[in-house]
Amino acid sequence: MRSVIRGVNREDIYEIPLEVLREALVNALMHRDYSIAGTQISVEVYDDRVEIANPGGLPKGLSLKNLGKVSVRRNELIADLFFRLHKVERIGMGIPKMKEAMVAAGLREPTFSPDGFFRAIFYRLSEFALKEDMGKKTVKGWAVSPRGLVERLVEGLVENQKKILILVAHNPYISKKAMSKEIGISTTAIDKNLIALKQKGLLRRIGPDKGGHWEVIEE
Repeated sequence: MRSVIRGVNREDIYEIPLEVLREALVNALMHRDYSIAGTQISVEVYDDRVEIANPGGLPKGLSLKNLGKVSVRRNELIADLFFRLHKVERIGMGIPKMKEAMVAAGLREPTFSPDGFFRAIFYRLSEFALKEDMGKKTVKGWAVSPRGLVERLVEGLVENQKKILILVAHNPYISKKAMSKEIGISTTAIDKNLIALKQKGLLRRIGPDKGGHWEVIEE
């Protein structure tokens, strides 16, 4: 959790949205293979990601291709219990909801691996990682923080443009909505600053609006 000051108030923000972690844990409890003994659901926290794993691969009739589009309940009684407790909404909506919430928070979409254990992997922002050298980029042999990178690359930019470059250097997958929330300006103002940064040759977009990422131009 981190804190930001907005006006005169402090706001606490979870690095990974709390509803995403809750949804992943509920899914793990609902869909684990309870016939596999000697193991358990695990939550593993790494410098660059959080993994939630439960015993058992995908249920019969479900594949990675239709994951999040088709609902197959491995444990119907447990799924029904969670629905009655209002811990889940419509069955089959968990994965789309997690993806949308992660993108809205300026994070990469989660990935899912069904090899033996079903793993849901949530990527962290490098700036909040535990290692001192995480969140740094190597530019011409020098390890510098994103803030240092921006200060070294450009001078004379308005403050909001510097903030945008720092956010992009931290997280190339950040959305315009997340930039707007972090900086405290409208998405329209974000668009204008992005256009200015592209015209200055300091920023480019790689790939489409949905699924692509930003890149700070270092040369």
